[in-house]
Amino acid sequence: MNEMNKLKIPIQNIYYMLSYAYSYLKINKDILLDSEEFENVHDLFARILIKVIKSLVRRGFYREYIVKNQDTSNIKGKINITNSIKRRTMIYKKLNCQYDEFSINVLFNQIIKTTMDDLIRFNDLNKGLKKDLKKLKPLFDDVDSIVLNKQIFKYLMWNRNNQHYNLIIDICRLVFMFKLPNDSKPGKIHFKEFIENYEREMAKLFENFILNFYKKEFGEFKVHSPEVKWDLDINYSEEKGREYLPKMKTDIVLEYGDNQLIIDTKFYKDILSNFHGKSSLDSSNLYQIFSYVNNSDFKKEHPDGEIIGMLLYATVDEDIDYNYKIGENIFFIRTINLNQSWIGIKERLEEIANIIKE
Repeated sequence: MNEMNKLKIPIQNIYYMLSYAYSYLKINKDILLDSEEFENVHDLFARILIKVIKSLVRRGFYREYIVKNQDTSNIKGKINITNSIKRRTMIYKKLNCQYDEFSINVLFNQIIKTTMDDLIRFNDLNKGLKKDLKKLKPLFDDVDSIVLNKQIFKYLMWNRNNQHYNLIIDICRLVFMFKLPNDSKPGKIHFKEFIENYEREMAKLFENFILNFYKKEFGEFKVHSPEVKWDLDINYSEEKGREYLPKMKTDIVLEYGDNQLIIDTKFYKDILSNFHGKSSLDSSNLYQIFSYVNNSDFKKEHPDGEIIGMLLYATVDEDIDYNYKIGENIFFIRTINLNQSWIGIKERLEEIANIIKE
């Protein structure tokens, strides 16, 4: 395997990660079969987008009340006298009315329509997928196209009625942000290029993937991501100033019997940093996992148990297996190699879980 091939992630593995990260996106055998032949990641995103839009149609598009102004002969809402005079609508026996309409022409659907248009214009998109997207376009005839930018996604107002849009909006965001490297080979994408474009998004995807994998595949475990409270000495600490202590929100915590494994996931371009010619692990990551372990209250209920900390990095190179005992606690540094078959990734995750199981 040459150096360039080492730095790639099979597109099929991206689909597996998406499938676990979003529990309502089922592992679809047809998509997995297709993903082996996908020329680029846009094909994968288009395939998922088509699947989710069809599901959206069955459920119904999200709607909001929007204010409309219209010259009409059928009076509705509030008559705008000033506009009616300026526009001389009475000549045509009409009045300018302002009213609320329960419409699908809202930002959520505008982002989806614009993303569909962008994919259709993508020259290298699979012709069959392009045809399927065009068939879905008439469903959005009443929705405006917009100009996408990074800020648009921050303007979305989420509520319980539009939570089912989470996956489709994230796919739209990835389509917008992704820039396909020119020298990518069919079925794979460059790891470093991918991180440079997506570091924050992929870090969250990687975390959710690991969390939901253990929730689904290890039912005998307690799998959660609790906040660790500072182990303050109440006889010394005053109430004043406690609110300024930073929160310690874990990524993934596995509990089995009397043992607890606290995992902090990392998705970086380089695992080791270089300082004055010496390679080392990132100190802030080590301090973070050290704080989680030392402040965990797990042993209050399990005095004979063990608390283990782990930094879990995504990689496309060789796996890392480092173990340290610092004070009374054990810490692991592990990697998940995304440039391998899905079976290899699954076996690695099972191996990590067995640390506290066995």
